[in-house]
Amino acid sequence: MHVIVIASYLTATAAFFAATALLAISWRGQRTGALLLLATTTTTLWGAFLAYTQWQHDLPINWLLLVEVLRYGAWLVFLAALFGAWPVSGLLRGLRAAAQVLWILLALYCVWPVTGLPLGIPFSVGVPLVGILLLALVGVVFLEQLFRNVDPEQRWALKFLVIALGVLFVYDIFLYSYAVLYQQIDINMWAARGFVDALLVPLLIVAAARNREWSLNVSVSRGAVFYTTSLLVIAFYIIATAIGGYYVRIYGGDWGRVAEITLVCFAFLAMLLFASSGRARSRLRVFLHKNFFSFRHDYREEWLRLTATLSASDSDTELPLRAVRALAQIMDSPAGALFMRDEVDAFVLDASWNMPVPSGLKLSANQPVFEFMRAQRWIHDLGEAPPQGDEHLRAPAELAGLPHAWLLVPLVLEDRLLGFVVLAQARTRRAIDWEDIDLLRTAGSQVAGTLAQSANARRLAEARQFEGFNRLTAFLMHDLKNVAAQQSLLLQNAGRHKQNPAFVDDMLATVENSVQRITRLLEQLRGGAAVAARGRVRLAAVVERALAECAAQLPRPECESRGEESWVRADAEQLATVLGHLIRNAQDAATVHGHVTVRMGRAGESAVIEIEDDGAGMDADFVRNRLFQPFFTTKASKGMGIGAYQAREYVRSLGGTLDVDSTPGRGSVFAIRLPRVESADAAAVGTAVRAAS
Repeated sequence: MHVIVIASYLTATAAFFAATALLAISWRGQRTGALLLLATTTTTLWGAFLAYTQWQHDLPINWLLLVEVLRYGAWLVFLAALFGAWPVSGLLRGLRAAAQVLWILLALYCVWPVTGLPLGIPFSVGVPLVGILLLALVGVVFLEQLFRNVDPEQRWALKFLVIALGVLFVYDIFLYSYAVLYQQIDINMWAARGFVDALLVPLLIVAAARNREWSLNVSVSRGAVFYTTSLLVIAFYIIATAIGGYYVRIYGGDWGRVAEITLVCFAFLAMLLFASSGRARSRLRVFLHKNFFSFRHDYREEWLRLTATLSASDSDTELPLRAVRALAQIMDSPAGALFMRDEVDAFVLDASWNMPVPSGLKLSANQPVFEFMRAQRWIHDLGEAPPQGDEHLRAPAELAGLPHAWLLVPLVLEDRLLGFVVLAQARTRRAIDWEDIDLLRTAGSQVAGTLAQSANARRLAEARQFEGFNRLTAFLMHDLKNVAAQQSLLLQNAGRHKQNPAFVDDMLATVENSVQRITRLLEQLRGGAAVAARGRVRLAAVVERALAECAAQLPRPECESRGEESWVRADAEQLATVLGHLIRNAQDAATVHGHVTVRMGRAGESAVIEIEDDGAGMDADFVRNRLFQPFFTTKASKGMGIGAYQAREYVRSLGGTLDVDSTPGRGSVFAIRLPRVESADAAAVGTAVRAAS
């Protein structure tokens, strides 16, 4: 039997050594990748040591237990690192820390007899056995929590890792449970262990590759046929496995029991892979549709599924993402992206599902291919020649270059192309036919109507919110008018009753200033849009004014000036208000101990103001869909949610732009670009010269 054990663990050593070499060649410096390399390297040494232990029988048992503990420690460290991307509960955080402490203490316990130092109690093999069993149980808990916390759309990237390590941990649970109960190791399970672990290596390689950041017209339901066939296949598979294991055990000699255990584990692993493989299920489904149904699609089921996906009340999944998934399900596609028409007649990314899209990708809606898609409801197959052989109708290279891009599905509503969906290649490659095209066209129209209805409902809700805001403004006008009248009366009477001239003079100046500001606010509110008069203003003076108003709040903003002074056409007070709002937002984001920097400079014919903070930052989805949404606020009762919206709209009214560059954990940069104008003195000189000529 010892020859079988040596062969088993040498097989595991060779498999994990090959995996380690492949991972090392493709490693790009990521921390998680380094920990995976550490785990596979440790497992390689583990297999070699166990094979050597079987050859040299005189090695102490504590060394064997030590390498077992170290292997578990490496894999648990790797799994703990995977939790860094998600918030975890205090209980799970404590369990993660306890697991690391446990394997370190077990390793020290196994090493202690070699040091010759007194331990206080005699070394017991049972302690490491129980400890390793606990580590295996913790590993299963980690895998379950990892798979539960990851987004459902991303589980395909982790399922092979979960299956591989799950089999590894569960196998060891059975092995060490037997050892703890009967105070001995099952030699057959111990011998088969290396072969079983070697079977897991391909799954780990696939998981690493997927994580680079690391015709009979019957009335039977297609779903029933599919699942019934699947159950029959599994049943026959289990029977065949049992028969094979039986004969292997009878005729295998010394290898019989080991080969039986290995065969059963291999069969169980293969069944798990088939059940979790979308491609395998897709191929079975295509086979059934080709051979048992006259139509490829079950239109009743397809329409019910489309409607259910679009109308799902899942608060964690936005409608655009559900729209992509609804169309992808029809073609059994694993990924897709939605592009919608924006205000400037360009198609921009609105949602992406398992398909990475370059940031800032924007496509002009005036391209001939999009007009052809609108007029003909054309479904573009990116792998085929352009329609009618016209190169002008070829899909944009930016779309064809997306990973595994396959089809472009237009979203047409009332003869208007609202957008389109890019679908990735189906799990089972096949050509599309008239049935696919008709179904995709109809589904695309349904999706377009749903998206348009959602957009209209959102605009209607905003209009109603603005209506309520205007009503609030009317009350404010009434109250502010009374305040202005009271301040005016105070100003008239104070001159006749002053006693302390210096004090009263200051009071009068303050009151006069407040009257002027309130009166101006009333005039703006009466105007509705609050459009202020514009003139040439020195940008540095406006920035200094905004900084002075925000200096009382920590962190105090710092100012940097680059290049020569710039002048812009704006209302100085309103522009200072906009800048002050953005600076205060940056101060709130940076917290008291952070940094806020205001920079002034030039970029061509534009004056640039950048407001940078080192706060928590925002993700791309928040910037795109929430930051400038009216009446949406993250400050609860402290804000009304219109400051950022008003700032952007005022900058746009000046002919400028307000851009945001933000990264979670690194802070944000708000960049205002305004058209530059001549200074007031230069303009006066130019006028005089023209008058003289």
